[in-house]
Amino acid sequence: MSTMKLRRAAVVVTGMALALGSLAGPALADVDATGPEGQTLTAAKAEIDPAGESIRVTGTGYDIAKGIYLALCVSNGAGQVATPCVGGIDMTGQSHGMYWISSNPPPYGVGIAKPYTDEGNGKGGFDLNLDVKAVDDQGTDCTAAGVQCVIYTRADHTRGGDRSQDVQIPVTWKTGGGDPDPDPDPDPGTGPVASADQTLSVNVTGGALSLSVAGNAVALSAATVGGTATGQMNTATVTDQRGSASGWSLVGQVGDFTGDAGTIPAAQLGWTPTATGDGVTPGGTVQPGTGFGTAAALCTAAAGKGAGATDCGAGLNLGIPSGAKPGSYSATLTLTLS
Repeated sequence: MSTMKLRRAAVVVTGMALALGSLAGPALADVDATGPEGQTLTAAKAEIDPAGESIRVTGTGYDIAKGIYLALCVSNGAGQVATPCVGGIDMTGQSHGMYWISSNPPPYGVGIAKPYTDEGNGKGGFDLNLDVKAVDDQGTDCTAAGVQCVIYTRADHTRGGDRSQDVQIPVTWKTGGGDPDPDPDPDPGTGPVASADQTLSVNVTGGALSLSVAGNAVALSAATVGGTATGQMNTATVTDQRGSASGWSLVGQVGDFTGDAGTIPAAQLGWTPTATGDGVTPGGTVQPGTGFGTAAALCTAAAGKGAGATDCGAGLNLGIPSGAKPGSYSATLTLTLS
């Protein structure tokens, strides 16, 4: 069996969104949705005050071995990552607008991620109050034409390409100023007698352009001499928090496959890139035999695109030369983000 090692160019923790709101209005009937593995996501209501309120959200039947994020995000359709999410990234564990839920987080996530409630048989659940609002100060507007926001779970950054935890509950937004006053002023002619203004200011700083990968080794399928070995590259997640809208490029280059039996040239490796994200373009297909003599694009974001988190991957095909000797071979694939 051939193996391929992936070397990380940079690794960061990716998250979802932060949103702050306040409780408003009575609870409506529960709304739920079912995920690919039979898990159930339930919201106490799905018609929300756009100014913000706190919604009880529960989950049952989730795979307790897989960490997830819970947030309000922009849907990009079934099978696609919902992004961007309202509010920005919070990795302090203090926000109620985004939650990291995991019973086995990496060491840096202990005390930040909230553990599942153990339901037995490898399943877990949660019961949380999620703060949601329609618009944030980063340009995300859930009330804009053509935009559908959803209460959303997805696999956390340790499983960036795993769509098995994607569950979406579409939300709508109240109009007409919210619920009527249950105890109106008996004298509507009496108005305010004074007012005062306060100027609010905030300093927003840019973040980093960073890269994380879901693993550092890929085992290709066994292949005969003259045949083809196949596999799937571990997902690479690019996170752009710079706020510069300058775009970015992620390229890959592989060395020769070597082993006790000899060498298979790097050019024998081909790939078919994939990408999800705002305006991100996957690189072109590279055929085995014409492959990685030089670096090849995995995914790129033009100026004004690629903000937030983007998952990039590729199907791999290694053509085994007719003169190759049986044995184990390995090579290093290096991803470079710029």
